[in-house]
Amino acid sequence: MGSSSLALLPGLIGLLLVAVVITLVAWALQLMQSASDSNEFSLMLAGCLVCSAAVGLSTVMVISLTGPNAPLVHIFHAG
Repeated sequence: MGSSSLALLPGLIGLLLVAVVITLVAWALQLMQSASDSNEFSLMLAGCLVCSAAVGLSTVMVISLTGPNAPLVHIFHAG
């Protein structure tokens, strides 16, 4: 891998994590909709747990990609 492809790696990881978070939220909404349709509390609880996992993943993503030694900080401060 060259240095130019290594520079793109954090952005690709960020995009992948955003796609995973969107998928988790869509799955949680589907679980909650089916819980509402069938009056199942367990599906509503599962939807809430999946949503909290998506929030946790997005929090870790923001912290790791914008921390003091993160690559995105150097991009924003370059201009």
